[in-house]
Amino acid sequence: MSEETQLTEFLDRAEPRFENAPTDIVFQKEKSYAIQLLDNNPYLLKVATESPKSLLSAMSNVASIGLSLNPAKKQAYLITRNVKVGPNQYKSRIFLDPSYMGLCDIGTGTGCVEWVQAEVVFANDKFELNGINQEPTHTRNPFSADRGDFVGAYCVAKLPSGEFLTTALSAEEINKIRDKSEAWKAAINKGQKDGGGPWKDFPNEMRKKTVVRNAYKMWPKNTHFDRLAEAVQISNDNEGLELITTSPEIQEFTADQKHYFDSLIENADAMGMFVFMTSLSHGVQTALHNSFEKGSITKYKNIVRELQNDGRSQIMDVKAVFSEVGDDLAIKELLADLSQDVTDWVLNQLDDEPRQFVQTCQRELAA
Repeated sequence: MSEETQLTEFLDRAEPRFENAPTDIVFQKEKSYAIQLLDNNPYLLKVATESPKSLLSAMSNVASIGLSLNPAKKQAYLITRNVKVGPNQYKSRIFLDPSYMGLCDIGTGTGCVEWVQAEVVFANDKFELNGINQEPTHTRNPFSADRGDFVGAYCVAKLPSGEFLTTALSAEEINKIRDKSEAWKAAINKGQKDGGGPWKDFPNEMRKKTVVRNAYKMWPKNTHFDRLAEAVQISNDNEGLELITTSPEIQEFTADQKHYFDSLIENADAMGMFVFMTSLSHGVQTALHNSFEKGSITKYKNIVRELQNDGRSQIMDVKAVFSEVGDDLAIKELLADLSQDVTDWVLNQLDDEPRQFVQTCQRELAA
């Protein structure tokens, strides 16, 4: 029996796992795509032959997160990655790698967002964030031979509510994540000053994927959100980014932050939770999410996510009232009920005229 025939039979073991896959993910089609990828990549075939269980695991992830191996869709790929199997001993294994397009497709396909787009920004582009619930301005010549140095990337998503949510990461923030990638670190350790792996071969795609992985945490959570979270986790694991959630730097949060975080949960303060969490780095947010006792972490993560989503919607309503210059009575009624943190956060999102009007109302209330 040939190695390819053995792998084909081994792939058949994954078929039962496709019973609960999204309707457009059909086992026989995905199996044919996998075989095609193996046929076209001798090294991938070699690793699959040596570790067929890793190939089976990758196929199971296709069913679990619902991303196709269809080359035309460019949603996900089969890749090889070295994993530690003993002291100073590594072996290559097969993994499913979601693309940034695949992550976006899950977001739209599950209804978390209506549409999402990620772009890379260079020094010669004109980029400007326009505040909450506003699309950013990005003017550039995509055909220019010289757009300057890479300065950052952003992701803008249109929510089912019609609001826009923009996430932007600087080049420094993205490069810190790149530098934790196992493939990048391995290349640097070998003396390759310009790195290696997908960050070297497809830098812009990796930058887009990085900002999408960061942005999705603020998207509305529905019953299918776990698919997206699992896909992001798989993507992080493929780069060896688990250190992002376990390094001492990431775990640090102050006692005051923890106390305030707990009080927001206890008081079900949705707007306060939204403002507080957006003021923190992703690392501190993650640490706070995991600061509860084992067995209750998932419960409290869901509570915090619901509070953040509710808080975002409530703040949109507040901003709409604050933007109506002249309606001082409605604004004063709101100001009397809002915390100073929430008020300050909304004020920072307003244009000059409505901001000054609200501040006048604040002074009159305090008089």
